[in-house]
Amino acid sequence: MIPAPEFDRSLGIELYMTDTEPCGGRIKERPEDFIVEEVLEGGHLIAISGAELPRSRPGPWLLVHVVKRDVDTLKLIEELRKTLKLKGDEIKIGGIKDARAVASHVISLYKIRPEDLPRIPGVVYKDFAYADAPITPARIEGNKFTVVIRETDCGCALKTAELLRNVPIANYYGYQRFGTIRPTSHLLGRALVKRDPEEFLNVMFCKIFEGESELVKEARLLACRGDYDKALEKMPKSMLEERALLKALSSGQSLWNAIAAIPRNILKIYLEAYQAYLFNRMLSLRLREGIATMPDDLVMLGNYPILASHAGGAGIPVLPVPGAGIVVPESRAREYLRKILREEGLELQDFAAVRVSVSGSYRRVFVEPRDLAYSCKGGEMTISFILPRGSYATLILREIVKPRTPHLHGF
Repeated sequence: MIPAPEFDRSLGIELYMTDTEPCGGRIKERPEDFIVEEVLEGGHLIAISGAELPRSRPGPWLLVHVVKRDVDTLKLIEELRKTLKLKGDEIKIGGIKDARAVASHVISLYKIRPEDLPRIPGVVYKDFAYADAPITPARIEGNKFTVVIRETDCGCALKTAELLRNVPIANYYGYQRFGTIRPTSHLLGRALVKRDPEEFLNVMFCKIFEGESELVKEARLLACRGDYDKALEKMPKSMLEERALLKALSSGQSLWNAIAAIPRNILKIYLEAYQAYLFNRMLSLRLREGIATMPDDLVMLGNYPILASHAGGAGIPVLPVPGAGIVVPESRAREYLRKILREEGLELQDFAAVRVSVSGSYRRVFVEPRDLAYSCKGGEMTISFILPRGSYATLILREIVKPRTPHLHGF
């Protein structure tokens, strides 16, 4: 293991598992460079070329095989919800897929007919089936990734990829959870958990980053100075959360009411990003003590976390994701949690006091890519692998590229 650069450390991602030099390269030069195909329970691949949808008793749910190109998942869901006049619980997905990609997955819609589906640029509806239950995250086994890394050092990239066959990969939450051009999602989440609306506004508008457009920078600066009307005029329409907040502030609403104007699903993303940051920090603490399972580690046996010393060599090593309702037995993991929360000035119950609360959970410490395959020629590497649900392809790709400034490398 070797130390990660400053950007990664700011997200709690403090280490690389491989000790090779940075191989360089860029991902996502075009959407076809990053292909994501959902894998349902039982290894059922929802391939871009076509896939038979799961068959069950006919019911009110329309399962739709969707292939999207360069389309944000949340914006797609919101477009479908508005167009089809669906309630929040009448549209289900197995997970959020990368936007700058070609992604193949299933969307479940309640009491909708195929002919009702709207035309959306970049979206193709491949197949349909009716079912008595939707496809939810619980029915997703993982995702298959096929990625092209351009302008890389092939010798270095092949050496690192070979190492990835033999070293455990730290199951960090990846860059996408936080943002790369603007890595602030976790900071917004922290402000929500601490019930600090002034800090929320400070992060949203007063933190301005090099990679942002000049128009967005100008709008943020105006908002930071309190000129919400002019900021709203300047802020591009694509900046949905910022505009929702600015509209509410311009109308004279209180800070908390203005923050509540941001859609709940976006506020929840901020909170989940903060949970991810805390988990990443705990994972970095654990990795510094070695990769072998220790007697006072927690392992997941069935659905319960127990001490490794009581598991007889069974179970998957886990760490807690802090949140409402989680119970953490006395263990090494509990000590890490106490330390991190103390440094953050928080207690676990603070997560339950937020208007949009998020539950705690457990997450595996390591992940092993399945069906890892790769080739590299002329500075262009193609690598494919399957990861379990909730694990990030950037865990693998960052080990090869080792970027200092991720957004300049396509992350």
